[in-house]
Amino acid sequence: MLRKFTAIALLCLCAFPAVAADPAAPSEAAFIRDALVKQGLEQGLDKSPELEKLVTEYRNDQLARLALEASRDKGMPDFTARAEEIYQARLDTQYTLPLRLRVRVLEMNLPTGKETEIQDKLKAIRAEVVAGKVDFKAAVIANSNATELSLTQGDSQWFKKGDKPDLFFEKAEQLSVDKPLSEVFIHQKTVYLLSFIDRKEPEIRQFDAVKPEIIAELQKEYREDHEKMVLDALREAFTAQKSAM
Repeated sequence: MLRKFTAIALLCLCAFPAVAADPAAPSEAAFIRDALVKQGLEQGLDKSPELEKLVTEYRNDQLARLALEASRDKGMPDFTARAEEIYQARLDTQYTLPLRLRVRVLEMNLPTGKETEIQDKLKAIRAEVVAGKVDFKAAVIANSNATELSLTQGDSQWFKKGDKPDLFFEKAEQLSVDKPLSEVFIHQKTVYLLSFIDRKEPEIRQFDAVKPEIIAELQKEYREDHEKMVLDALREAFTAQKSAM
């Protein structure tokens, strides 16, 4: 009976998602749940042995989870010294950051025989942007041949030297708030026009800034190792107990 009642309650909750115009008002899902709980109480289902069994199983599952989490943290050392070693080892490759650039890109393909036509079109767009007649983002959306344009709207996201062709990086590096537009330029079979978004100068991330993430990484490894040790030991105990029967 209880299982049937629970199934009906879950079906109702799934069929009628919570929707409330007033955040302070009870949701539809909460109303349905409370109504079904009231029915269950009226029928005496709260005294059901099946409910008591479900509650006990849930409590034991949560108690086992808490015990496992406590065992994972048991004996956790101070990882500061180890974090400093890792920081030094990664300093040149991970924490020394080069110049990073971010631009909006209008790119157009150059079909054979139409190179001049396409370049002139892009130069005309540039002139309109400079004159304030056209918004660059709108021009990108309307004219760019870039893939996934609807998602990126031409935003290159952050990139460093080596992530893009050398010529592309050089043109982007020349841009700033004071000089937001590049000249029209060609790389291979594509013509480009770039607009400045932002730049991050080279920097070295200091130990204090990255220490929390290194510590978190070491703690995660410690917890995973200890969880495996605890579970392996329990599996061995189970196997030994089973063999002794």
